[in-house]
Amino acid sequence: MTTAPEMSARQLGKQRKRDAIRSAAAELMHVKSFDDITMREIAQLAGVGEATLFRYVPNKHDLLHVVFGDELDAVLDRIDEQDAALSAAQGDALTGTHFVERIRAIYLERSAFYRRNPENASRYLREGFSLSPLSARNVAQGDRTISMTRSIVEDGQQRGLLDRRAEAQHVGTNCHAIYMHEIDRTPVRGFDPDRIWERLGPRLDAQLRPLVLLPRD
Repeated sequence: MTTAPEMSARQLGKQRKRDAIRSAAAELMHVKSFDDITMREIAQLAGVGEATLFRYVPNKHDLLHVVFGDELDAVLDRIDEQDAALSAAQGDALTGTHFVERIRAIYLERSAFYRRNPENASRYLREGFSLSPLSARNVAQGDRTISMTRSIVEDGQQRGLLDRRAEAQHVGTNCHAIYMHEIDRTPVRGFDPDRIWERLGPRLDAQLRPLVLLPRD
């Protein structure tokens, strides 16, 4: 009979292997192209056999989702925390520009996520447009980002600082579409991935600045 302590030790061993595999995959995916990484390389770096690796993860594609999915979740959590702090710091002395800056901050963080490894990050982000069973998490992350923007716009509209004629959900969707378009066209046009914000920021401004209502005398 297996005792409870033995079961705990076994589970702990499995968790350590999972952590080692994820760490190895993350290390490689941040310095190499996804296509150039092999499962054997991941197994060697993780300190496990290839057969063991395949018991924990069926293929390299799944590891892409684990690594970048976890990291994007952490980015979105950080955005939520930063936005709450930014909102609290402003108090009641607000202008429409304040809400625009909050939305820009969301995509500044998402741009930083992309820049850490543009090729692999864009590959992960594009999964949200596929029919893969793995895409559900990616879709949820996009929806979460759109929801953040929508909530900020609605807040500004309720305070009479942003134009109510704009549908907040459409603004959120459009901002996210602009972000994804910049990621898609960066390699096609030969643009520098590190300068994505220089292209994305003005396009977001064109969407958001017209919503700002001037203060009344």
